[in-house]
Amino acid sequence: MRFTVPIIIIAFCIIFKMIVNRNPKSDPDAEFLELERKANLTPRKDISHLPYIKVPVDSLPLDLPTDKEEVLERQDIIRSMADKTVLNLTGRTNTDLKLEYGAPNINILSAADNNYTRLVQAIAYLASDYIDSGHKEEAIQLLEYGISIGTDSKKNYLTLASLYKEQGQESRIRDLIVSAESVDSLLKDSIIASLQELL
Repeated sequence: MRFTVPIIIIAFCIIFKMIVNRNPKSDPDAEFLELERKANLTPRKDISHLPYIKVPVDSLPLDLPTDKEEVLERQDIIRSMADKTVLNLTGRTNTDLKLEYGAPNINILSAADNNYTRLVQAIAYLASDYIDSGHKEEAIQLLEYGISIGTDSKKNYLTLASLYKEQGQESRIRDLIVSAESVDSLLKDSIIASLQELL
């Protein structure tokens, strides 16, 4: 009988060790480093089929006269995107991009994504400039274009929603909510909640 307790303790330790070994705790840092290692070894893949954005500068209101330097600068940023590679890669990390399209393409893809970010920011702020100077229809045109290319700029959504509400077109805010639901961004829930408050 005196050996029963030690045997039970030893058996318990063996079973506990088996359970721990069966479900080892993963090390997030080690997992990331391994994923990044694989990503850096991924060969170049064809990226010619990606949904590049061609900015229709001729059909956007970019020639409104102004004496404000920042307005001219935003107009120029949007115009300059007509000659650049623009790609919406919102919600995807560099590791994701390297794994999917190959490490040698990361500089091209990062530059295209940076161009996209500059584009949608310039659209949102230029639209606000236009509103301030009384050009609301032109602002709506810009903001709607921003939505059409998948922006996750909350400023873009809320400014456009406010203009719709001002014009008595609340039903169009529901369309904006539908558009926001398809955005792959951490801001999605915040955008949707803010739009719903405007209804």
